[in-house]
Amino acid sequence: MAEQRYDVIVMGVGSMGAATCHALAERGVKVLGLEQFTIAHENGSHAGRTRMVRKAYFEHPDYVPLLNKAYDLWGELEQKTGQTIFHKTGLLYLGPKKDELLEGVKYSAKKYGIPLTKLSTTECQARYPAFRVPTNYEVLFEPDSGYVVPEQVVRLYADLAKQAGATLLENQRVAKWTTTGAGVTVTTQNATYVAKKLICTAGAFTPALLPDLPYTLVPRRQITSWFAPKRPALFTGKKFPCFLYVVPDRPGAFYGFPLVAINDTASPLGVKVGYHEPGEAIDPYALHEFEEDTEAQPITDFMRRFLPEGYGSLLATKPCLYTYSDDGHFIVENSKTHPNVSVACGFSGHGFKFVPLIGEILADLCLSGTTDHPIGFLGSERFG
Repeated sequence: MAEQRYDVIVMGVGSMGAATCHALAERGVKVLGLEQFTIAHENGSHAGRTRMVRKAYFEHPDYVPLLNKAYDLWGELEQKTGQTIFHKTGLLYLGPKKDELLEGVKYSAKKYGIPLTKLSTTECQARYPAFRVPTNYEVLFEPDSGYVVPEQVVRLYADLAKQAGATLLENQRVAKWTTTGAGVTVTTQNATYVAKKLICTAGAFTPALLPDLPYTLVPRRQITSWFAPKRPALFTGKKFPCFLYVVPDRPGAFYGFPLVAINDTASPLGVKVGYHEPGEAIDPYALHEFEEDTEAQPITDFMRRFLPEGYGSLLATKPCLYTYSDDGHFIVENSKTHPNVSVACGFSGHGFKFVPLIGEILADLCLSGTTDHPIGFLGSERFG
């Protein structure tokens, strides 16, 4: 097989990879993106039509400065493409008073001046009548939140990357790669490619590609379901924002989106609800091997209890992949074990809102070895 030479090879052209290819190509870099599936697919972490974008970050307040820049970059993507990317719906947080998640939301909002409104349960049910809210609950509303459509984003960044000169190849599963002080060599079933630098944005497939990482990554199956509501008018517009709902007898939180009328994805039209809590650890190639009724049960139970008007019928249940780090936070850095390699992984189910910024950061790290963006808390040295 003839060798083909590039400046940078990106392994994995999903959400982070497509944005990275775009950022590099815009800087005049000769970049090759290798994707083992098609560009935008249902075998990874970006399928499912909607991803939440929010700022009052309960996971860790240090993400907020990164989110501020990511919001700016979502706006730049809209300007470049002339398409609506960010759909501003607002976001309801609902949970027992003093719950850890809501306390984290309030802390980040106070520290960074993020608009956040407290509602009584009576006010909440008057404004958003689809929700059933226990009287001992606290309700917060973040007006500047909303959602993006992940398949749209991946395709747009891929198209922009190609327009800027990137080469993106689909159905190219990496068989092996090697690195030396002089560069990297990547072999697929089709060809061998040589470059000065390598970036890995392979999501749940990262452990197979980088087996000697000095930290653990666990791919887990996550389930989302779509429902045909009994009263559709309650699940659109100002009556139904995005939400995160803490249930006392379950860890994690349930989350959902309004009815979204997007017809160019494989997901059904309906109210989408998921359960944000680590799912079953799996081989990522076995993502679609699951028992639909069993896996969807926690979500259908939640709907019956807290969104009864939304549960007319269950339309579909689909899986996606979360790739968890040991502490649930990202790893974004130049590799500690391989020269010329940069990696972004371990997004643990809350990374998509950062997509445009991760692309810029990886381009920085790859080309200059550092970045001005405050990512010190995302380095692997925290694992000791």
